[in-house]
Amino acid sequence: MTARWEAFDIEMGSSSEIDPDLRTDIEKQGAFASPGILRVSVDPRGTVRYELAEEANADDVRDKLGRHIALMRTSFRKLPRKVLRAHVRKDEGPLGNRVFEGLVERGWAMPEGQGQVALRGPALRLLHAIDEDCRDVGKRIFGAREEAYPALIPTKTLARCGYFESFPQNASLVTHVTEDIDVILEFRKANEGTAHLNVPSTTVFARPEATLSPAVCYHAYRALEGRKLSKPVEAITAFGKCFRYEGSNMGGLDRLWDFSMREIIFVGSEDEVSKRRERGYDLAVEQLERWDLDATIETANDPFFAAGYAAKKYYQMRGDLKFELRVPVENSPEGNERTLACTSFNLHEDFFGRTFGITAADGLPAFTGCLAWGLERWVLACFTQHGFDPDRWPEDVRDRVFGET
Repeated sequence: MTARWEAFDIEMGSSSEIDPDLRTDIEKQGAFASPGILRVSVDPRGTVRYELAEEANADDVRDKLGRHIALMRTSFRKLPRKVLRAHVRKDEGPLGNRVFEGLVERGWAMPEGQGQVALRGPALRLLHAIDEDCRDVGKRIFGAREEAYPALIPTKTLARCGYFESFPQNASLVTHVTEDIDVILEFRKANEGTAHLNVPSTTVFARPEATLSPAVCYHAYRALEGRKLSKPVEAITAFGKCFRYEGSNMGGLDRLWDFSMREIIFVGSEDEVSKRRERGYDLAVEQLERWDLDATIETANDPFFAAGYAAKKYYQMRGDLKFELRVPVENSPEGNERTLACTSFNLHEDFFGRTFGITAADGLPAFTGCLAWGLERWVLACFTQHGFDPDRWPEDVRDRVFGET
């Protein structure tokens, strides 16, 4: 596929530069404006450059991207970012370049499709080791019970959570061929002897009643529906495969459609849930010390879709409802320094308590929160900061990654 670059300038008005947070979010979400967009970059002066697929209609793409950016700029309000914690690694070696390619060349990572990567060898052992660390924190420190959930979640559950309103671009809907002999025969005939999927018409598919789960914690809240808690807080830990469609942003281990998440979930009174999230910051720094990583814990927001982006981001950041552990990784193709969110620390206030009728021990709607680790991103971060030479890795974790099993 041949690509070409186009550009236009954002009307800046009285501002000389576009806010860096808004610029980052436009670059991250710009790919959702049109399927013809491969990549978006915005310079501080407001020039938008975007890479077009060869078959894309340039005028149509420009119109859609312009409208998408206008929605994101509407009511945008700046809030200062807070850095709660920071950790500096002892390893003085440089950050790696082409890290994912290095994993692929060694056979430790195997791309299988768009946003889909298989792991083996040291990369897989590293993912398991990080997950074991997180699971241990959940059970030993917070007394969490372990649960396991399906990869599918009912669409009605996510609809009640407002997911399709807030993150429609990320949803991965699951359907099947309609239970009708004529429809099944039509679909079968269309795919007879082919090496790819043919869809004779969209009407062959049934209305989606499930999606691939975008996060682990939704399952936990649904499982507690209608319950009154008998203690100040309940803690749950679970590992799960999660799915968020990221369009042309997907690549390497940075942004996957299909990824692994470990969560520690808290449900209870506002004070008890908040205290456990705060305890999570210190535990994360201890984890950084074990794995010897540069990182900061700072305010963040979820990737709300453009139509509701400004108000929801402002509300989330104003209330300090989300923090992320951000880890330096290799520079962007343009040479800009990058960090990647590898862990999040979240409060949801009483939204899920009210949605699912969960009552805290104090008689009020339960508050919820969670700590969530994106495990493939931890894999990328560790190999970026320590490389492929085992001697650069912290001694007490080296054998867990490079030892034979």
